[in-house]
Amino acid sequence: MKQLWIVTALAILVVTGCSSNSANNKAAMDGESIYANKCSACHGENLKGAVGPAVVNMAGKYSEKELLKLITEGTAQMPGNLLTDEQSKIVTEWLMEH
Repeated sequence: MKQLWIVTALAILVVTGCSSNSANNKAAMDGESIYANKCSACHGENLKGAVGPAVVNMAGKYSEKELLKLITEGTAQMPGNLLTDEQSKIVTEWLMEH
């Protein structure tokens, strides 16, 4: 019986350890990671477009405020609210640099 408890406790620790993604959450909160996970399917891994348009040189096309509004509200072709407010700000800042 004692061995069963030890095995069960170890299994719980392993499962909780594997499902803990605090490190992944931190990594996922940088612009490149958010873009890769949420935007690249349409806008391309290299920012040069795919189904959606290219998103290179956004600073030459939009102000940061305009780009944030585009990302937050969407367009006729892109739905809005795909990212949290924080993610939208992070991706906006990241795109303004690329």
